[in-house]
Order: sequence, then structure tokens, then C-alpha cells
Amino acid sequence: MGIKIFTIFFALAMVAVPAVAGANSSPYQRLSTSYQKIFYYKENGTSRASLFKNWKYIDVLAPQAYAINSEGKLEGSIGSLTLNFARTHGIKMMPLVTNKAFGKEAFQAVLDDSVKQSSAIAALASEAKAKGYWGWQIDFEGMDSSYRDKFSAFVKNFSDAMRENGLKSSVATVAEVSENPNDYPRNLWQRLIGVYDYKSLGQSADFVSIMSYDDPNSSGPISGYPWLSKVLDYSRSVIPAEKISLGIPLYYWRWNTASDKLMAAGGFSQLKNFIKKYKVYFGYSSSEQESYISYWSGGTKYMIWYEDTEGMAAKIALIKKFKLAGFSAWVLGLEVPGVYKAIK
Repeated sequence: MGIKIFTIFFALAMVAVPAVAGANSSPYQRLSTSYQKIFYYKENGTSRASLFKNWKYIDVLAPQAYAINSEGKLEGSIGSLTLNFARTHGIKMMPLVTNKAFGKEAFQAVLDDSVKQSSAIAALASEAKAKGYWGWQIDFEGMDSSYRDKFSAFVKNFSDAMRENGLKSSVATVAEVSENPNDYPRNLWQRLIGVYDYKSLGQSADFVSIMSYDDPNSSGPISGYPWLSKVLDYSRSVIPAEKISLGIPLYYWRWNTASDKLMAAGGFSQLKNFIKKYKVYFGYSSSEQESYISYWSGGTKYMIWYEDTEGMAAKIALIKKFKLAGFSAWVLGLEVPGVYKAIK
């Protein structure tokens, strides 16, 4: 979601969007689980096709569709096809609102100006009520730690206003393992992570979606089990468990094992191409609880780590064990179909 610590983004191939068969028929049978399933969404053919196919697994759809600009104005919208489909199928809509382009100018202008904040929050409430949204998730990223208190104050004001308007409030945070800046490489605490005061945000918002992926120390799994356990241990020590939504990556990382260089990130359609093109070995790491494939090309070994049935099941087991709110998965359309077997 937003700015990833390592992830290399590239354009994904557009896929055909299926007809919305039976969109006006009822009743619809939704999957009943004890945890809340949030799927992030991009307004493109890949995400839309997955939504139409897998809607029964989705409790909350969270499109990355809105932003607050440097003037404190709300920008963005959700396509009518997506919005109507979600409404018809009983899927709650909680759009993300970012600092525009995850830019420094936008977050500084808003967090430094109470008038702009009030204007932005009022616009969020108005838009949500007009469109029938369940609520909003604040997804401000790229902020340095000097804005920690100001961001916390903004989230509190936002959350209070949402409650007054009968709406839900949430906030997305980069994963943390402690409040010790020395636990993070490359000055990440000061540059990116330290702005999120978990305790304060957990007190203010209805729930917190922890982006528990993109382990900054990894040269393999996106969200390996040992690191994820540290994230959860710390998170649960400062945020009530029932307010934690566990972030789950639906994309892959591809590594050059000789150089330990991250070559690319992508989704299921790209993964299938590698499987067709190369002689691959399929594996599952019991220690990392994540799936992988490996192959050789030009005398170099490559490994692709991704989420599949076993890894998804392990994360769902953690959600149930610690009685977390549920999960927040980035991003619909990139997933391997096996993740839905785990949800079943």
C-alpha cells in the first residue's frame, strides 16, 4: 500500500473484465468468518476482475482512490461500476485517503494547518455520507518522525469526527517491531516509520491496519514468520488486539540469489509466466511460513517468494489465536488463487 520500503512496482497487464452476471439477483451467500477481511483495491481491470470473481470473500473493499492535496482539498472518486457492485453484494466500502502522491508538500501543509485539517475532515464526512461509505482509512506515508505528534492529533480529530457522523475510522501504519530507532536500518525510523505512534493511533481510530509486509531486513520473504511475530508482539503490547488488522501481501518478490538483489515485484499473472518459461522448483519454508519457487536463468539462481494457501492459513491462525480484528490484504488482483482456500 502506498510507498513500500523495497517493492519495485511495474505496470501489470490488464485483464478482461467479466460480465457482472446476476448482479441484481438475490439472495447472495457471503462467507461467514470470525474475522474481518479487508481487501485493498486499485481501479483497474486486474483488481476489478478479481472483485467480480471473489466478492464473497470480501467484507470491506478499500480502494486507493482519494487524496488530500496541499490545500486541504479532497480529490478523487470511485467508479460507479465498482461502487454499485459493492453495494449490490453487501460489501462495505472504506476508501483510503492519502497525502497526495505520498508527497511531503501535502502532508506538511495539512498537518501544519488546523484550518486545512478541519476542511479536509469535513469533506471526508460529507463524501462518505453522500456515497454511502462505511468509513475511511487514513493512509498518509512518507512522513518523517518530527511529525509524529501532529499526525496523531490529526488522526484523533479525524476519528472523533467520523464517530460523530456514524462512520468508521481507521489508519494504515508501516510495520514496527519497537520504538527503538536502532532496530531499523538505513535511518528508516526517522525517515518513514517513527511518525506512527501506535499507542496513540490505537486509542483514536476504530482499528489500525498494520502494513506487516516489506520486511526491511529481508532478502527473501516479504513477510517472514519470525519478523511478523516481532511485529505482532510489539503491536499487541500497545494496541488492543481487537483493533489490529494484520497486513498481508498478495504480491511476490523476485530475488537474484547471487547478489541478494530484489529484481521485481508482481502478481499472479506474472508468476504464471515464470512457471511457463522456466523449469521451476516449488517449495514452502516452514520457518518463514511462506511459499516460493526457484529457477535458474543464465547461470544465476532466482527465487520468488509469494503468499499461497499454507502461508495465508498460518496468518489466519495468528489472527484467530490473538483475537485480532482481521486482515488487510494488498492488493486485490495480484493474489494467487490459493489464498481463498485458506479463507474457506
